[in-house]
Amino acid sequence: MKPGQIRDLSIEEVEHRLSEVDDELLNLNLRRRLQKLDNPLRMRVLRRDRARLKTILNEHKVGIRKLSASTRLLDSENPESDAKE
Repeated sequence: MKPGQIRDLSIEEVEHRLSEVDDELLNLNLRRRLQKLDNPLRMRVLRRDRARLKTILNEHKVGIRKLSASTRLLDSENPESDAKE
């Protein structure tokens, strides 16, 4: 996944995607120990995706850069912001 695609997701979607990547990495690690993998580069891609997901999630939590979907959710929950404009 590209960083722009991740930033378009909500916090829950990013966390869900992170857990999916962790599960797939665990399964690939187990399979790698038992037999040769069909696509060993998949592990590299998943590790990098995991790092991107965690970095962007941390950026959001620290306040460096907010996720796009979360700001859209906040705007839709706060109708006063539309009335002021």
